Amino acid sequence: DGSLDQKEIFPVQFVPLTDPIKISRLTIRNTSGRARQLSVTTYVEWVLGVARAASAPFIVTNIDAETGAMMAHNQWNATFGSRVAFADLAGRQTAWSGDRREFLGRNGTLDNPAAFRAKKALSKNVGAGLDPCGVLQTRVKLEPGETTDILFFLGETATLSDAHALIAQYRTANLDAVFQDVVKHSKDVLGT
Repeated sequence: DGSLDQKEIFPVQFVPLTDPIKISRLTIRNTSGRARQLSVTTYVEWVLGVARAASAPFIVTNIDAETGAMMAHNQWNATFGSRVAFADLAGRQTAWSGDRREFLGRNGTLDNPAAFRAKKALSKNVGAGLDPCGVLQTRVKLEPGETTDILFFLGETATLSDAHALIAQYRTANLDAVFQDVVKHSKDVLGT
């Protein structure tokens, strides 16, 4: 099986001090004596308004041609209609869905989504008229003793070009340095 012990998985989440992006970094280490193949799936429910129930019918998702990230927008939001939200596995996504019903299933739950029980590939279905969400998935193969990082970026910007720039910046950023800046700032604020 592809399961790993909790001691082999190290999650870290943080928000850089100056940019509208949340970074989730999952470090996975294979401490077994054999190769492991895993799938890693991220999930987000887009709100893009005051309440999910009110805004969901107006949210449109797409896979961006330039970055491969999932983009979401709600043009019917009077205040923030031009803004763009995005989800990205640092370009490693190989499957996705923008349809909550497909992923969770009818009356499904996050702890047991229908897409995992069905054991079939995500449809890559995005667009308007769906019960909107953002599901991104990638496959990882780890040899014995090998470690890998899975990065997930979630953000919102004023324009599509701003989203492109932010995604490109953080795909190549020294995330250890960004994280240390956040830690230092927190210590400075909390230590005052």
